[in-house]
Amino acid sequence: MDAKKRAVSPADGLHSCIMSEIDAGKEMARAFGTAARADDPSIAHAFGSRLIRSWWSALSESVGAKTPIRPELQQFPKQDLPHSADVLAQSLGKTLARLDAETAAFYIGVIYTGMLPRPHRAERGIYYTPPAITQRLINQASAAGIDWASARVLDPACGGGAFLAPVARRILETLTGCEARILVENIATRLRGYEIDPFAAWLSQVALDAVMLPITEVAGKRLPVVVAVCDSLTKAPPKERFDLVIGNPPYGRVKLDPELREKFKRGLFGHANLYGVFTDIALRHAKSDGVIAYVTPTSFLSGEYFKALRGLIGREAKPKSFDFVTARRGVFDDVLQETILAVYRKGHSQHIEVSEITPTRDAKVEVVPAGRGDLPKNLTSPWILPRNAQEAGIVSAMAAMPARLSDWGYRVSTGPLVWNRFKTQLSNRAAKGRLPLLWAEAVGRDGSFTWRADRRGHTKYFETTDRDSWLITTHSCVLLQRTTAKEQSRRLIAAALPQEFLDLHGGAIIENHLNMVRPVVDEPSVSSSVLAAFLNSGAADRAFRCISGSVAVSASELEALPIPDAGSLEMLAELVNEHVPKALIEAECMRLYEES
Repeated sequence: MDAKKRAVSPADGLHSCIMSEIDAGKEMARAFGTAARADDPSIAHAFGSRLIRSWWSALSESVGAKTPIRPELQQFPKQDLPHSADVLAQSLGKTLARLDAETAAFYIGVIYTGMLPRPHRAERGIYYTPPAITQRLINQASAAGIDWASARVLDPACGGGAFLAPVARRILETLTGCEARILVENIATRLRGYEIDPFAAWLSQVALDAVMLPITEVAGKRLPVVVAVCDSLTKAPPKERFDLVIGNPPYGRVKLDPELREKFKRGLFGHANLYGVFTDIALRHAKSDGVIAYVTPTSFLSGEYFKALRGLIGREAKPKSFDFVTARRGVFDDVLQETILAVYRKGHSQHIEVSEITPTRDAKVEVVPAGRGDLPKNLTSPWILPRNAQEAGIVSAMAAMPARLSDWGYRVSTGPLVWNRFKTQLSNRAAKGRLPLLWAEAVGRDGSFTWRADRRGHTKYFETTDRDSWLITTHSCVLLQRTTAKEQSRRLIAAALPQEFLDLHGGAIIENHLNMVRPVVDEPSVSSSVLAAFLNSGAADRAFRCISGSVAVSASELEALPIPDAGSLEMLAELVNEHVPKALIEAECMRLYEES
């Protein structure tokens, strides 16, 4: 009685048909959720409960099991489903029973969260992990030294069982030849999950039950509850620590109360993010030689708010491997952040193995080694790593570069105007006391500066008052678009703001979707035109991609970017001043990185 063998795999001809049914059902379920009250998750609970029960019934029938579905871990408010929604849930449950338990549980989680009100989902940072990503992270935990025959494993934000269920499968595959009762006892004593959402906790437990179903039927013994409905932020670590803490922790900025902020202060600087706090939790729960394996955004690698967390990780559990997920869209439902699979081990001090991974259509991942990396001596500094094999050489060159923008005589700040706080002072007409207002579109992709306001809601002028002197820029600087995505051909898009323009108009107001790279000395060692040309080069762009972990082109990341010594820029300055074709400037900037 093997449910795994009876499940449809991605290689089967029926798989695409089943996935089409699931995708259609997911969109219909999302529509039901949207039609419900915006702040009420009860329709998602009711639909999800009906879906899980239908799935369990069909799964049990397929393997000839008689074990009833586990009762919900917490009673949910009674909510009647429309007849059409009830029929959809029953149909989807039967379809999902044709997949393996782990994949089915993933799609149930995706369907459930897709029906939740957006504020509810955003507050809790709920995103479910695709099975292919899960398996890759489990494999990386194995490579870090986890022994599945004996390891104790915790998922402190176990959601719908994305990791507990496949970890149980891995343990069962390792303990071949054991009696069914011994297998049940192994899973019961070695796996633990924490989950704040009672419905997700129940799904996690049921998914684990589904994997164990053939075993528990033979053993005549149901698996005890191993998932606790609790808040991991307030739960004290158990006396016995874990060999592996694994999972996809919630993401998103969170305001901690004073007691929790004090508890987690060692990894906090400024704003707290849930996944950073959960990383601290993992460190507290892991054994002295334990492994932490997490799916998180990449922003912790360089973001200013994560510098204390970088120091904490570097001191307690150095990275063993980083897998950068190439695609943002289509991997995690509704998630657009760049994602990383990170594995750490306490006591580890070797190089970091870096790879680029791409999910494939057959529910696997393609792995391309990107090289090796090392942590900086100052652990709180941004961690500069190649995202792919092509960046390995430039990372090596960056490691030898001592200069930063401050050495060239510049610092970076954000444009001071937050426009929606000054709506009454925006205008499209020239008048006395009104200055040009510069938006992100003033910086062209070709490195040109053009005063324009051609996007919806943008105006060309700002009317100043006696209190607005801090908003006015009167000295030339380099403007840099502040929000760019990894899919764009350039992350760094810069243009020099001419002094002649400022003198003509008496100054300008710069909106906060632009960064300002401003001189801090009377005569910087590099001119603004040369600086703009350098920042617009492919070499600088590639270097920045090795340091940036989000769509924001942050001031702190720019100021931390390793750059050539100003003394080596004579040829570049000559080329810029002679207005040579851009290809020659590109070649010279690349040479600077190759020779450093």
